[in-house]
Amino acid sequence: MHETTYGDLAEEWVDEALRLLVTLLRIDTTNPPGNERPAAEACAELLRKDGLEPVLLEGARDRTNLVCRWKGSGEAPPLLLTAHLDVVPAGEGWTHPPFAGEIRDGFVWGRGAIDMKHHAAMCVTLLRSLARTGAKLKRDVILALVADEEAGCDLGSAWLVDHHPELVRSEYALGEIGGFTLHLEGRRFYPIQVAQKGVLWIKATARGEGGHGSMPREKSAVGKLSAAIARLERRPLRIHATDATRGFLETAAQAVGPPKGLALRALLNPRLAPWILRALPDRALARSLRAVLSNTVAPTMLRAGDKLNVIPDRAEAGLDGRTLPGAAGARLLDELRAVVGEDVELEVVRVLDALEVSPRTPLFEALAAAIRRADPAGIPVPYMVPGFTDALAFSRLGTKWYGFAPVGLPPGLPFAELFHDKNERIPVDGFGFGMRLLHDAVTRFCTA
Repeated sequence: MHETTYGDLAEEWVDEALRLLVTLLRIDTTNPPGNERPAAEACAELLRKDGLEPVLLEGARDRTNLVCRWKGSGEAPPLLLTAHLDVVPAGEGWTHPPFAGEIRDGFVWGRGAIDMKHHAAMCVTLLRSLARTGAKLKRDVILALVADEEAGCDLGSAWLVDHHPELVRSEYALGEIGGFTLHLEGRRFYPIQVAQKGVLWIKATARGEGGHGSMPREKSAVGKLSAAIARLERRPLRIHATDATRGFLETAAQAVGPPKGLALRALLNPRLAPWILRALPDRALARSLRAVLSNTVAPTMLRAGDKLNVIPDRAEAGLDGRTLPGAAGARLLDELRAVVGEDVELEVVRVLDALEVSPRTPLFEALAAAIRRADPAGIPVPYMVPGFTDALAFSRLGTKWYGFAPVGLPPGLPFAELFHDKNERIPVDGFGFGMRLLHDAVTRFCTA
């Protein structure tokens, strides 16, 4: 990991944060069912040790949210630091147990190490350091550790915004996903999330003639649906370059230079981008770029029939649609219809809006400056994530959200592959890098 000599955070606080991360990883908050209460109580106990007054609030039994505040002078509106305490199921095949919080080979291993108990540990520790040093800030710093993000936020950030908006209202918020090291063509980039895609979950239904399995039908429901899904996988949806993705690609292209820089800029051309994406040998990178350059639809569930020798007259698929911000996102259903054809009925099951915030704000500039102090060779870039986060709920209060949960990553350890997969882990030195970077960015911004 590169040198981290910036900032004035005592080493003891990095150690405190690391110990808290290990504690949180050993608490199973798999959602469902969630049960975030033990994790919230562990954080509350530490906050109280430094004279802070955390509040625990529940949208349902044991679905616990924590809110705590370090008061500034009030000369400027509050800054919100937020992380979710729930995690996705661990699955099988781990090198180290997913809920043991083991430190091995320079990493802390466990479900939630990156998504996102590392940020929860950092934010709790940051608030404690402010209290213990009696920091004089111009803004209140609010901490919100929330439940239920992995299942849609209904009992976490959305519930807080609906029932306790006065506790979390702020001008800006920092949460997932951003501030990590992205290695590209020998350069180090640090994406800062300024946008996230929306959700359009769809039920697709095909109908056809049913009958006995010994007498195949030419236009069965299963056949129609299968053909539609096959077309969808062969024909990705249209390229649209949003402001966030344009900013990312243009900054990256300038930094890496030709010839790779020319290819990155060409991705902004709707006619050239599909060819480039198909030709990329790094398929993980191609998938990531495709996800931020277009609306996407992924088939995730199939259902038809209940008896082996009966041809069903109905077949259904669950389609996970993700929409770009703005007018391009509003066209997803039309784009999908053009691919699957008229034989398939499309019913919208759930909608979550896309979100985009301008990178031209004092906080974005402060984050970029903090990155350059932490890594003088580092390049901050605006970034859009293809998933959704708690940003959607907090933005309903007028909050400007940036994804900034920093962690230093070595080459060869892609950030995206640590999410929701087995062997989730965070480098110990990368965690310390992120803790110092977050502390430096927040304290400087709140005293500016």
